[in-house]
Amino acid sequence: VPTLQPLQTFAANVYSQFGEDGIIAEMLDRIEAHMPLSRWSCEFGAADGVWFSNTCNLIRTRDFRAVMIEADPKQASKLAKNHPGPEVITLIRKVGFEGADRLDAILDAHDVPHDLDVLSIDIDGYDYWVLDSMESPQAKIIVIEFNPTMPNAVEYLQPRNSAAQHGSSARSLTMLAATKGYELAAVTDVNLILLRSDLHDAVLGAGVATPLLEELRDDADHITYVFSGYDGTVVISRPRMLFPWHNFEAGSAHLQVIPKFWRSFPGNWPRRGLRHRTWKIGKRVLRKIAWWRSNRSAT
Repeated sequence: VPTLQPLQTFAANVYSQFGEDGIIAEMLDRIEAHMPLSRWSCEFGAADGVWFSNTCNLIRTRDFRAVMIEADPKQASKLAKNHPGPEVITLIRKVGFEGADRLDAILDAHDVPHDLDVLSIDIDGYDYWVLDSMESPQAKIIVIEFNPTMPNAVEYLQPRNSAAQHGSSARSLTMLAATKGYELAAVTDVNLILLRSDLHDAVLGAGVATPLLEELRDDADHITYVFSGYDGTVVISRPRMLFPWHNFEAGSAHLQVIPKFWRSFPGNWPRRGLRHRTWKIGKRVLRKIAWWRSNRSAT
């Protein structure tokens, strides 16, 4: 059995941002060698349908039909101008995870087959919950955005709320994908590329194990350790830059829980006098704060 090259080696951009175009094209070529393609794709939020698009290349070079969905009216107007032909259905709306806003319902409303070749989900936040809401996803390939600041080992899903914009971790999305019948095929800087499990042999090779997240993504630059000093000072292993558009670096000074006055090793606490009484009061206050926080988080 011939050994197939790792998908990561085919990374290349035509319109995509981090090599998704090349990886998707190679996956489709491998699938098409075993079965016909539907030549349908769907992307949301699609922005203007060209800039950093994961499906524009399919429409313009592989004769794909597509559904492209964008909630922002200004971007959606550009989307319609960039894809004016009947081969692309452009929609101004928000894809959600309930009722008529679910992707399954939207596809049905426009007579679009569920057997998409490529589905791209990029909505800067509740991507996890949109995938979770799909009752029977049939797309052969799913490209879904994860929060790249979260290391591989972290399991985190943002609140089930379309207003929140945290993003979810690669680990949590991979675990969800497995319950939906998908496995990890490739990873780019911000996207997981998932493969429908019945296509494993065609794309990854017969007898080849599904690659692990750790094998496909080096997360060393995103790992920061948080620990505590003996005096109660919260320390992090290195300052972290928040997402580039915030232009703000967070360090230990921004994470302190105990006021500086009370941060001290217990053996150095004063034994008498005003400072001793202040320390005793502070100790009670800190205990009440800890109690309040633990009860608040429990609710």
